Amino acid sequence: MECTDCGRPGRPEALPDGLCRPCRAAHSSGGQPSAGPTEIAAVKAHMANLRDLLKPV
Repeated sequence: MECTDCGRPGRPEALPDGLCRPCRAAHSSGGQPSAGPTEIAAVKAHMANLRDLLKPV
């Protein structure tokens, strides 16, 4: 599974309400997520690559 906000991968029990800890803290406190835009982009690219590997040939 992955965070619905930033796309970070995680175990289902680590993503209550579909959010990872930094995103959950940002939403509850109204602040910015602790992950920078480059880190978020890197995670999204990594997840896209993993999804491509799971596609049947």
